[in-house]
Amino acid sequence: MKRSCRIEKEVRVIFSLIIPVYNADKYLLETIKSIINQTLDFKKYIQVILIDDGSTDTSGSICEELQKKYPNNINYKRINNAGPSAARNMGLKLVNETSEYIGFLDSDDKISPEALYQVKAFFETTESKVNIAVLPIHYFGCREGEHKLNHRFLKGNRVVDILNEYDATQYFIGGSFFKRALLNKYESTFNEDLDFWEDALFMNKLILKESCYGVVANGKYYYRKRFENNSLVDTSWSSKKRYTAFLKNSYPVLFELSKEIYGEVIPYVQYLTAYHIKLYLYPNNRDQATDILSNEEFNKFIQEFKYILNEINPKYILMQNINSYYKELMLKLKSETYTWTHSVEKLEKKNITIKEVKFKGGFLLLKGHFINELYEMKKDDRIFLKYFNKKIYAKQIILDEKIIIWGHKVRDYRYAGFSLKLPIWILKFSIGLEGENFTVVLNKVNLFKSLSKKLLSIGNIIGKVK
Repeated sequence: MKRSCRIEKEVRVIFSLIIPVYNADKYLLETIKSIINQTLDFKKYIQVILIDDGSTDTSGSICEELQKKYPNNINYKRINNAGPSAARNMGLKLVNETSEYIGFLDSDDKISPEALYQVKAFFETTESKVNIAVLPIHYFGCREGEHKLNHRFLKGNRVVDILNEYDATQYFIGGSFFKRALLNKYESTFNEDLDFWEDALFMNKLILKESCYGVVANGKYYYRKRFENNSLVDTSWSSKKRYTAFLKNSYPVLFELSKEIYGEVIPYVQYLTAYHIKLYLYPNNRDQATDILSNEEFNKFIQEFKYILNEINPKYILMQNINSYYKELMLKLKSETYTWTHSVEKLEKKNITIKEVKFKGGFLLLKGHFINELYEMKKDDRIFLKYFNKKIYAKQIILDEKIIIWGHKVRDYRYAGFSLKLPIWILKFSIGLEGENFTVVLNKVNLFKSLSKKLLSIGNIIGKVK
């Protein structure tokens, strides 16, 4: 009599996905579901490594249930709370011996169904000899849309040479994939002394050593912006470690590695640093610095901030898509001067703001201001109203409006206010600015057209009522 036996399907892991988990019970199942539902066979080719970093919610129980359900595909380990770097390092130790590619996800994010298949196909193409591949970032949750750096994916799947494309910077470890042989070659681990940006540092140390990486346009990494604003990224600015300690252990590491490999801080590293360090100047972040740091701590932070800026060529600062006074301040901190040339094209995109409109004795009285990030009005500048060939100059109103960043007055809008008086019969006019050696039209106003639209809208409402 023959005995029958059941042969288990062989599992040959191709992808190992490391997910640090910390208090993510609201999102974890959605993350894992996005991996299970890949077009690449989950049970045959994918290993998920869940490292619970000392969660205090039910994340641990969810991980245990998932491991029981998929014992051949999901590894689970709980560690004492030590941060995402320690969790990812533990995950690296648990990678399956057959795994070819190692990827990273955050426990509240997810990937598109075809993502892993597309990454695998990219790595296997003969054209692509790269050891790193990344997916485009798409936001979901309380924010939707694409990340600004997704411009790198517009030309489809390709290899980015950082020596030629210095502005093709990569920061996120989520949606990033590495050939296992590369991580073994450099014995790559995450810096456990860093509480933030450890992923960008890990990523860019490898990119510098490789001088290139691949972009996989056909997949997507979905980055959750939480409604609670309680992610590590959101809360990091309230920690003192985010300032002097971070500046000493982040960008300078890349500076030194770049000098070691290329003999200089290459443009890619300079641009990457300028792009990221500007975050310190944004209102909420810069206020945190002055609120939580003592005077002595703040002075050390500014000293380190200046050191970082001194490694960046001014042109990479000026290229940043930020308010011009941020650029001015950064150049000032590195003892460079910034001279704004009066560009009519740039000023034409700025508008006068009308704050008050009154009718008085056959005249229309307008009050407003010309406050913007680009231009600080001077005492002798004049706002004017023009109709037909006639100009009416506005009366200047002194305002108490200024922007001060870390003790530096970057904008003073005292001369930006104005009042205008024009005859009520003038329905079409323009408002402009006259400064030293330039004149620019800022607003074109057609009250007749605006009034017609309002009357048409009222007529439509009346028609619906009837």
